Amino acid sequence: MLNLILLACSLAFLFLWPLWKGPIAFQEGTEEEISRLLATHSQAAEPFFTELAFSGEQLPYDRNTSTFYLPLNMETDIWESGQLTSLASGVSLIFEEDFTGADKQEAIKNGTKFRFYAVRDGEYQECWLTVTGLSVVSIETEADADAEIFGGSAYFWDSSTKVDWTSSSILEANIRGNTSRTYEKKGYKLSLKKQNKNGEIVEDKKSLFGLRNDDEWLLNAMYSDSSKIRDKLSADIWAEIGAYQEEFPEAYFGTRMTYVEVFFNHEYWGLYVLMEPVDSKQLDRTKEGEGGQEEYSYKSVTPQDVSTEELLNQEAYGETLSGFELKGSHTVIDRTSWEPLLSYLELRDLSDDEAFAAAASELTDREGALDIWIYLQAVLGIDNRGKNMYYVAKNRGNRQVVYFAPWDMDITWGDALSEGTGDNVWDVGLFTALYSERINWSFGDRLIELDVDGSCDYVSERWKELRQGVLSDESLTEEIDGLIHQVRDSGALERDAERWPDSNSGQDYELFVRMALYRMKILDYYFDGNLEEYMGLGYE
Repeated sequence: MLNLILLACSLAFLFLWPLWKGPIAFQEGTEEEISRLLATHSQAAEPFFTELAFSGEQLPYDRNTSTFYLPLNMETDIWESGQLTSLASGVSLIFEEDFTGADKQEAIKNGTKFRFYAVRDGEYQECWLTVTGLSVVSIETEADADAEIFGGSAYFWDSSTKVDWTSSSILEANIRGNTSRTYEKKGYKLSLKKQNKNGEIVEDKKSLFGLRNDDEWLLNAMYSDSSKIRDKLSADIWAEIGAYQEEFPEAYFGTRMTYVEVFFNHEYWGLYVLMEPVDSKQLDRTKEGEGGQEEYSYKSVTPQDVSTEELLNQEAYGETLSGFELKGSHTVIDRTSWEPLLSYLELRDLSDDEAFAAAASELTDREGALDIWIYLQAVLGIDNRGKNMYYVAKNRGNRQVVYFAPWDMDITWGDALSEGTGDNVWDVGLFTALYSERINWSFGDRLIELDVDGSCDYVSERWKELRQGVLSDESLTEEIDGLIHQVRDSGALERDAERWPDSNSGQDYELFVRMALYRMKILDYYFDGNLEEYMGLGYE
């Protein structure tokens, strides 16, 4: 009985002692102990400590400042439980204060740095701990950040949980983007790999931070967006307007994304969004050999610069065609591979209005096209009129119909491109005149101008419905405020601006909200009986 009592007391001490000390266990030094340490030890000439762990999991760090980052849930005011330890043998840690006595959410928001010392033999290294409210992705490679293609490793830390909150993969990556690749802060496409039991390198599919389970991911740098919310705000709104199609319940005609902070070769690299690609899996595309007619998707990456008549009469067809890319893997690429897109372009450019009106609802998802048109008006999607759009040929009965999925929504909500200064090819800034203009997307414009199958009534009724839902003043304000909260109160917005001082930053968020609501009021007027007048406007 005595042995059982002693065992129970020992177990209670083992498990409750960290709670008595505080939610996070670590070695805290008194002022006298730290003074003695600094007096009796010399500061290391070169940093030697890189292996701080929380609950046994090594944390990301910035080697330039010896700052370690602990991702925690920013939505709760209670500190998570765990223990901070050194994974390096012969190194002890002494923290300057019990930081868990501080307000957790304020510490995250302010990016407070808590000092501690790594000690070995007769020397010490001054280190810092920062708590972030976002999940973290760390890339390690022998290449530098400007390498077009590189391999290495990727590590992931989830801020929302401390159960299975870390993972890693072998990495294949490349720089992505067209205009954005000219900026110093790059975006990347990540392909995750692992080694199976036979020693083969295979796909490593995993669900990251609440997104889909997959091995292909995109990191968007948001370098030119001063708000850091335009792309995600637009993607979230499209999710409510048109990303889901009842006919194709397994498909998603858009992208989902989440904010992360990125490290590159143990350097803090800034605020990003991790995105799902709009690929065959996302679109639930019937591929070659799967049974049934093969479906296709095409990405518009640059404005079409060759007439449709010329495109219809090419000698050969490859993976690209005048600003369009054929997506997915195909054994053979020929005219058949491009036929759905070519049929759409031919329809779009028909000179005969009656022929256009007769075929539009047969060859395209007309209501989806009108949803895209309404969406571009709402978010001021000027960069999606001639590019940054997916055209998706899906099987509907005995024919293929073209559906639409917008992409790359950073030049929205009043931002516009202008000729760059310095090393930038383009500059991006707020152009307030956009808020009273029509965003002229030719296919949607023509559906409305010809009132194809009641398109004008559809737009008016659909707008009323959206203004009661995702585009209501209340919903829109709440969505914007929520995204501002994520980027600002996580501490990441300020860190990103400090890391990239020449980037576009410093959005006036109050102005952003006011102008977004102003745009809704402008559209209220035009869509309520004044649609013909609206079609007389147009941004060039």
